[in-house]
Amino acid sequence: MKNNFSLKHRIAGAFVLLAFVLCSFFSLVAYFSVEIAEANLIDHNMSKLIEQVISQHRNGHLIELPEDIHFYVNQGIPAELRGYAPGIHEIESGTRAMHIIVRNQGSDHFVLSDDTSDFEFLELLIFISIGVGFIASMLLAIVLGLASAKRIIAPVTALAAAVERNDAPTMLPSLATQNEIGMLARAFAKRTDQLQQFLADEKLFTGDVSHELRTPLTIMLGASELLKVRLAQAPNELVVAERIRRVAAEASERVSALLLLSQSPTALGGSQLSLTHLIAREIERCQQLLAGKPVQIQFEEPGDIWVYARAELAGIAIGNLLRNACQYTEEGTVRVQLTAQQLTIEDNGPGVPENVRARLFERFVRGNGNQHVGSGLGLAIVKRVADHLGWQIEHSTPDGGGSRFTLKFPSNPSLAGQMKNNNAATQG
Repeated sequence: MKNNFSLKHRIAGAFVLLAFVLCSFFSLVAYFSVEIAEANLIDHNMSKLIEQVISQHRNGHLIELPEDIHFYVNQGIPAELRGYAPGIHEIESGTRAMHIIVRNQGSDHFVLSDDTSDFEFLELLIFISIGVGFIASMLLAIVLGLASAKRIIAPVTALAAAVERNDAPTMLPSLATQNEIGMLARAFAKRTDQLQQFLADEKLFTGDVSHELRTPLTIMLGASELLKVRLAQAPNELVVAERIRRVAAEASERVSALLLLSQSPTALGGSQLSLTHLIAREIERCQQLLAGKPVQIQFEEPGDIWVYARAELAGIAIGNLLRNACQYTEEGTVRVQLTAQQLTIEDNGPGVPENVRARLFERFVRGNGNQHVGSGLGLAIVKRVADHLGWQIEHSTPDGGGSRFTLKFPSNPSLAGQMKNNNAATQG
């Protein structure tokens, strides 16, 4: 699963993680410091004190101890303090906490007890203070992390916003800044300049080529029309003249479509187009590719399907997919299925090689080991046309092999409104 955290949240997260590690380290240091202090202040002092008290007891001197410290010998040891091995023990007796130290010298048993309830309460307050400080430090780290991250990435955010707005390269922020952000901004500006120049050159080239090809194509169309008239009484030659006219007309349509591709999609415009009739026309054009091959084209459609598009562009996309299916299928069926949402063209040919599926719609990508070797531009042109029209194209492999290409159409609100009005008028 991809991590979708923004750069701001990543920086803030790193800040909080660092604060967590540091706070945890200092909390552990504080905890062990309290434990070490307890061992030194209580246990060590009790060890020294019991040696002195035992010595005084053996010498018969009067033993004077603080109020919270008690010394017991043999039978004078309370029942709850008996049974402990020699050493220092921390026990609880009712609501009291105490430390006891047990010593055995010969047949005598000695116990020195110290009521440490006040110290344990103080220790609890220290641990609570450490915990509250830890939580407060983490909350402060979150606030400071978010604020610092916002300030740190402000130049990156401004640059990203400018790129998203498609600002001119000279208007990008931080261009004069001598740091990593400035380097990034200047790289963006340089790359944008290069891309804009490339796109401008491509549009000029496409427009120039289309313009230059229109004149000879127009002459060819006129000559073929004249030839048809003159060969009206010669049916065999008339078929050749009709083929020349049809091919010239198709080439003229393709040139017009290429000229449209050089324009911005927002300025392209369009009209309501009957895909049913367009597909039927493209199927008829593909029949010559099936001559001599046991291949049939099955066209399944629920009726007249309309979309908002330019006929020239839609014809290029659908025509390329149909021609590919007919060209690569040696026997069987090319199935064309049309609905209001999508167009599916499926064949049972050799299919797309595994090694090119990931780059199927890139330019000049061709499969190896196939007798039909194309230029590698057909599907790239289909993808470009689909993007221009706002369509989506997908490829999949049917269970029986072959290829399945699906063109998905966007919703058509204007047509839906028109159909709604027509239905209302019919019911009225």
